[in-house]
Parts: sequence; C-alpha cells; structure tokens
Amino acid sequence: MSLPEIKALDFPLGKALILRRSEREFSGEPLELGELSQLLFYAAGITGKKEGDWNRSHRPYPSGGARFPLEIYLFCLKGREKLAEGIYHYNVKDHSLEQLIENAKLREEIYPEAVWQEMMLKVPLVLVISAVFERTTMKYKDRGGRYALFEAGHLGQNIYLISKALGLQCCAIGGFDDDKFHRLLDIDGEEEAIIYVFALGQ
Repeated sequence: MSLPEIKALDFPLGKALILRRSEREFSGEPLELGELSQLLFYAAGITGKKEGDWNRSHRPYPSGGARFPLEIYLFCLKGREKLAEGIYHYNVKDHSLEQLIENAKLREEIYPEAVWQEMMLKVPLVLVISAVFERTTMKYKDRGGRYALFEAGHLGQNIYLISKALGLQCCAIGGFDDDKFHRLLDIDGEEEAIIYVFALGQ
C-alpha cells in the first residue's frame, strides 16, 4: 500500500523536546493515513542514499556501520480509509505498507494477552520495533546486539518527537509478552526479535 506524499514538517525541535511526554489517554480515533506517512518517514524513512544502492542509505537515526537491523511493524487496532485492522510491515525502501494479516479482532489478540495496560482498550495503533540481529553481529560480533538496542532507543526518541510535532499521543511500552508478538508476526524471537513497543493515537 502506497503512503501519501510527504509534507514538510514545520515544528520547532526545541518545542517538541520540551513537550515530549508519555501519554496514556487516547480518544480512540484512528490515525489518518497522511499522519502515519509523516510519522514513519520523519522517524525512520530514507532521507538520502548512494546512487543505485538503496541499502547504503541515510536515515533520521544513527546505525552502527549503517547496518540498520531494525524493522517496523504496525498493529492497526482501529482502521481508517485504506488501512484496515490488521498487521503491516513498513517497507522503508518504497515508503509503503505491506499487509501481513487482516484481522478485525486484532485488539482481542493484543489486550490483555500481549500488552496488559488498559490504554490498549482505546489505542488505535501499536507500533512494534524488531531487530534482525545478524545484520549487525555479522560485522560487530557480540557487540552488535548492543548496537541494535542503542539504535532502537534513537528510533524511539524520533517516534516520540515526530508524534508530538504531528499532535499525536505516544507512549513507549516495556511490559509486553514477547512470545505473543513473535507468534503474531511469525518470527522466531532469536534471529529476529521484538525489542520495543509503542502505543500511538489521538
């Protein structure tokens, strides 16, 4: 699914930093596709690349050796426009979404089994970051796992700041059932594993 065209983001960085909060109250209204496009691009999109080699790219967050081990998945718990309830993968190369599963009852899969905080009853979107560790460990050996965690922190701050700039609510979640998310995404939890979860909405 193609995402809407990127618009210039005109919001002072200093203001976003001062206003950044973990917000746990959500209206239940879904995100607009344009808002989601802005969020994904400015937090994690490709901002520059070497001619003919998209993999050697620049992004809004640093990555050890430019290995970029992180993947982003979206759990849409309340759909809108073309975005139906289900699980999506963010294709950073094309700035698009790939639907993995359509599931109108996905919220029941998430709360309370995967995330047990009550804000999940109204959250329209859950953003999940995973790491494919080998991308980094093949170059940096055991330290590569640590670098992937550093990178998730950098990306997480971007998600917070861009959410604030767009007028969205954002809350990082540390308490979640890894295995439940791994089963929903059909990943093994070893070569690729979930490391960070965010609640997003209005």
